[in-house]
Amino acid sequence: MKKTKRSVLDICLALMAGGLFSACLHVPNAPGDDSKITSVEVLVKQFDETKESPLKINSDEDAELIALVNPHKYKDDVKYYWYKGDDVLGEGMTYAISTDDMASSKKIKKNIPDKLVIKDREKNSLETTFQIIINVPPQISADTKPADGDTLYGNTHTPFQFSWKSSDRDENGHLSHILEIDGIRYNVGELQQVSQSGFTEGRHTYRILVEDSLGDKDSIPEQEFFVIDTLGAP
Repeated sequence: MKKTKRSVLDICLALMAGGLFSACLHVPNAPGDDSKITSVEVLVKQFDETKESPLKINSDEDAELIALVNPHKYKDDVKYYWYKGDDVLGEGMTYAISTDDMASSKKIKKNIPDKLVIKDREKNSLETTFQIIINVPPQISADTKPADGDTLYGNTHTPFQFSWKSSDRDENGHLSHILEIDGIRYNVGELQQVSQSGFTEGRHTYRILVEDSLGDKDSIPEQEFFVIDTLGAP
């Protein structure tokens, strides 16, 4: 009987998208009950949201890794071990990651797991490896031009300058920006300064949105400015 369980353990179905490892782990049950765990995966929980893939964590907030087995009803029939390489970091269905763990200056963060091993009551085991992506979201400075409430003078032919400053502490890639004027969005790429004309007299609004190469974003609240036509018809 024990030999049969090990042969089942050796049958691995596939490496699924997102680094989720599927296999069959026979869980000891009452005689005649042939149930088994068919898959195991790792999820990330942060900001009260649970995500499957990619396993990306915002470094400004604590996070939690969660082990999920299928069928879920057998979750208490196995033990969970979180590894970094060959070192066991912790046990249990969940693993907490603090902002201190993510703030490590080392390229390889020693307190963040990259492998999960589950074992049944007879010490048969399954393991899955995964990669946690740590990312610092980009930021836009509140110092923008025009400033909120500014009055600009000109007419529809006058180019007004919009400028801002954005930064990315990770420096993982290029930042992409969107300039939204009066509800219309303009993709301006990596630019942080744009001249725009065509404004009628009166109140107008704008805001800036920035996104990094990993999809994290920042934006400024909607700003307003006023145009007074000093060059138009009397």
